[in-house]
Amino acid sequence: MTSRNGFASAVRLFGANCQRVRIRSNTPSLIARQVRSSPFATSSPAEASPTAPHRSFFSEHATLIVAASSLLAGAALAYKFTPLQVLTMFQEKLPEVGSPEETAYIDRVEKQLQQSRIVKQMRAKPEFEERRMWVNAPEEYRKQAFLAGTLSGMGKFAVPGIVFVNKKTNQIVSVIHVGSLLSGFPGIVHGGLIGALLDEALARAAILPLPGQSAVTANLNINYRAPTFTNQVIAIHSHVTDFTTSKSLVAGRVESAHGHLLAEATGVFLVPKKYNLKSLADM
Repeated sequence: MTSRNGFASAVRLFGANCQRVRIRSNTPSLIARQVRSSPFATSSPAEASPTAPHRSFFSEHATLIVAASSLLAGAALAYKFTPLQVLTMFQEKLPEVGSPEETAYIDRVEKQLQQSRIVKQMRAKPEFEERRMWVNAPEEYRKQAFLAGTLSGMGKFAVPGIVFVNKKTNQIVSVIHVGSLLSGFPGIVHGGLIGALLDEALARAAILPLPGQSAVTANLNINYRAPTFTNQVIAIHSHVTDFTTSKSLVAGRVESAHGHLLAEATGVFLVPKKYNLKSLADM
């Protein structure tokens, strides 16, 4: 069974369980309550409003419990995470800024990045040059940049990502850790952030064959294939499919560190005619 089939099976299981779950309600209908509370009602309060039996916690929250269980099972099957890793995605408590725990947190994220399977695979390919993301960019740029500045820190991008560049084939592989504060739905990375990461990663590849090593996004199309869970290392692969002296066409995809497909994208990047852009090659 492939990882995608595992995730799909978990989703079908969730749907089937939801159909089987029925929460019994003994609460009278709205009309009945209104009639019994009317001044013209003849029955006594005791006769009109029998006491509803106490419902258990499970019956009150059955659908939520089934949904959470199915999500944990689906993540474990599709992404090859252990149940403990999946729970960590939802329950992470961030340390205080400046504390020893913050240093330990950053060290742990850096270790997770360095020891990820995709980083080890890319380091075994001598045709790719390795860089750290954003570290060579001017400080003024980083302060104003969305990914490099606004979203840097604990629970977001705790450490700079690693970029692998092949200038001969115009390929880029960007590897980065996404923290718990980058979620839209709890535990799942916001789709808009995935779009921003794809935009930057595809642009890194787009500028490789261009004379000025710089361009702007003219078009970006994204297809989301699976949820991207927080607190994990992801890889963004991008490569140029065609180019001229003023335009690059790029394709890319987002994968988990184990190669599970999360999103795909294509983009068009242009060199403006009336503006002299600074080179982005080392950023």
